[in-house]
Amino acid sequence: WVVTITRDGSGATVASGTQVVIVLTDVTNQQHEGSSGTFPLFKTTLSDGTTAIDESSAESDAIGTVPPAVTFTPSGFGGTTPTIVPVSLVAGATTTATVTFTTGNPWTNDGKLIFEVPNTFTNVAAASVAITSGIDGGFSVAQTGTTTTLASTLKTAGGPWVVTITRDGSG
Repeated sequence: WVVTITRDGSGATVASGTQVVIVLTDVTNQQHEGSSGTFPLFKTTLSDGTTAIDESSAESDAIGTVPPAVTFTPSGFGGTTPTIVPVSLVAGATTTATVTFTTGNPWTNDGKLIFEVPNTFTNVAAASVAITSGIDGGFSVAQTGTTTTLASTLKTAGGPWVVTITRDGSG
């Protein structure tokens, strides 16, 4: 994207040393966390649009600096808190869990969903995914964590488990 803001000829010449602040509306950030990358071109020009007055860019006649990158944070699931709810809430039951979330940005067809199950759960052995709404395609499931039996109490403890659901690129 190259944005050109053209002054309309009204107003005064901006004196050297003046800080100018301009607000652009309707700029959509990248749709994932991370660096934007540097802004490769920034300059003021005469009315011909090519004769530079001040320039900070990667062009050969510039001073060699470019406006720095900015770092974006991830979206917050569209402002809706994700939920993970076991179908059975009976202690010790082996059950399924329903995972519900609203995307704040597009989720690619080869992306991953990663969540951690607290170590208060006895075991997580998720091997498959059943989709009920909002998504299509294929998936694989993996989890980390181990189950340990505590000899003195015969209780089982483990985790925390990290569950990774990976979209396979279809759909």
